[in-house]
Amino acid sequence: MDFEATRLENNTKLLPQIDALRSGEDINVLVQFAKAYLGMFYVIDSAIPAEEKINLLVNEELAGAILQGFVAYTSKNTLPSVQDIGQNLAENKDYNEGYIVLAGMDLIAKKSLADVSALPVTLLNSVIGFYYANKCSHQHAWYEYLLENHTEIVAKAVSQLWQAMVKNNAAYLPGRKFLFGEKPDKTIVQFSILPLLENWTGCKPKILFQMLLLALKHSELEQLQRVCEKRLAEETLNERSRLYLLTTVYLIAPEKYQAVLTNYVGRVKLKVMPMLDFIVQLLTIKNELKVKFNDVEVTQLLKMVAPVFPPQHHVYGALGSLDINSRNVMLLFYYLVQSNDADIVNVIKSLRKARVMKIYSGVIDNLLEIHLRKKNENEYKVPDFNAYVETLVNENKLQGKSNKFDLH
Repeated sequence: MDFEATRLENNTKLLPQIDALRSGEDINVLVQFAKAYLGMFYVIDSAIPAEEKINLLVNEELAGAILQGFVAYTSKNTLPSVQDIGQNLAENKDYNEGYIVLAGMDLIAKKSLADVSALPVTLLNSVIGFYYANKCSHQHAWYEYLLENHTEIVAKAVSQLWQAMVKNNAAYLPGRKFLFGEKPDKTIVQFSILPLLENWTGCKPKILFQMLLLALKHSELEQLQRVCEKRLAEETLNERSRLYLLTTVYLIAPEKYQAVLTNYVGRVKLKVMPMLDFIVQLLTIKNELKVKFNDVEVTQLLKMVAPVFPPQHHVYGALGSLDINSRNVMLLFYYLVQSNDADIVNVIKSLRKARVMKIYSGVIDNLLEIHLRKKNENEYKVPDFNAYVETLVNENKLQGKSNKFDLH
């Protein structure tokens, strides 16, 4: 690119409108220079400092006016709301002026990061929306500053952006790593998870699965129950999503929803499997959940799932390790192994009385034996899960007969 020729041409064309550039009024021109500032033109070396990129394209006077224009436009309280930005983003429409805002915020941050947090919250909401809508490779120090020092501002803005997007049937949420990354951001989760659960009616079941896990960790249970009940009223809700929502409300209000969940699941393997996966995932993080499991609930769940996956030697023994469904059933039994509740023996005996659990009579006998030893032997140590299953295999406790619900 011939920067000298471009510079001369721009000087001639833009000097007459320098005041409109300085005041932030000439948006169309400012958008192009903002893109240059943010390193979006491949013909300009990305290693050149942002302000010097403008100097390549116009003279010093115009460059100063353009930089002032970025800040002037950004500082206006007439920016689109974060909700409007989210709606446009969901509809794949562009707000090109967002690039001006990102450049303006960069300049404000260079002057003083304290000036960033002094901006009106509504304006910050909008610029955070543009941060997600107008992606570029430029490093945004102002955003990192807000995220670290004013997380609640970012959390509220991101939540509003996402809500606007899902209400307009967006399939993908920018910044979703805050929810589904290795370390979800607790503040953003707390602000966003319930509104997303309530409004993201088109999300895939696997995303709903993840959101419910987060909600059970971070949300008030009464509010979560209300949101789940509202979703359950949807006639078009798919089967697996309904199953996850029903299981969640069962855990929050077991007396109200036990019969509902039991009737919905029945003995249908394609319903039992995802419910079992969901329950086991919750058991692995049970100490992090606001909802608490108890022995009675686990026995109720076992009555729903265990008859569908009867113990069989070819699953547990001859072919080696447990398959995933068999392993998950045994993890529910192992929860009862670990129980220290005073009434655990009576709970186990009630499980044995259930006709559908007859195929697990050997496992139930072993449970009672373990708790008898825990009570009477001071030095008895509860085996870990693998040792527990190995003992059951060695003692032929896992050789139940197949039944009509088994598909092996």
